[in-house]
Parts: sequence; C-alpha cells; structure tokens
Amino acid sequence: MAEVYKDVTKVQRNAKKVAEIADIIRHAKIGTDVREAMAQGFETIDDSEVVNHLIDDVDRLTDEIIGYRADVKKLTEMVEKSITDNKTNIENVGKENRETLKKFDEDWQAKIDRIILGTDEPTLDRIIDEKLNERGV
Repeated sequence: MAEVYKDVTKVQRNAKKVAEIADIIRHAKIGTDVREAMAQGFETIDDSEVVNHLIDDVDRLTDEIIGYRADVKKLTEMVEKSITDNKTNIENVGKENRETLKKFDEDWQAKIDRIILGTDEPTLDRIIDEKLNERGV
C-alpha cells in the first residue's frame, strides 16, 4: 500500500518576484513548500512588473492602432474627396470645352452663311470693288 505523506510546512521566505519563487521551488525539500511556492508564483505573476509592463505595452499598441485607424480613415476620406473633386473638375472642363466648341462651330457656321449669302463685310467689299471695276469706276 502507498504511504501517504502529509506535509504542512510553509514556505519560510516571502517572495516578491517570479525569479525568487523559482529559486524557492528549486530548493524546496518538502512537497508543501513546492506547491506553496508555485501558488505564490502564480499570484506574483498577476502583480508582477513584467506582466504590468506587458499590459502597458499592449495598451500603448492598442492606442497606436486606434490612432492609425483614425489616420487611415482620414486619409481615405481625403482620397475620396480628391477623387470626387477631380471628377467634378473634369466634368466642368468637359462642359466648358463642349460649350466653347459649340460656340466656335456656331461662329464659323455664321461666317460661312454670310460668305455664301454675300452678307459678310469683306465679301461685300470685294463684290462692290469688282462691280465698280467692271463699270470703270
């Protein structure tokens, strides 16, 4: 039959760091010492500066990521606004070009009509000059 050994001895040192608890576990002679040291180790990890430092690092990284997300959102909005503005500008330039071309076409058509109908002033001058020359004037 197995012999049951009950150890009620407490750890004599009050460890503050995980490294100290690891040292107690290494040098413990009795089972309760080891179990208690391990329990204290887990408790110490909760209060450990290392864990707190890691938590602070994670918090800082989280804040940084939130900042980056805000920057990306702002940049995306700027790009979208730029695209919209450029599209509007391109549409306006196209509209102006169409209007200019239409006016140009209308001006030329009017000039062609005046020449054909003989109502264009330079054409009228030439016609009058030729008629006067024919008559010897």
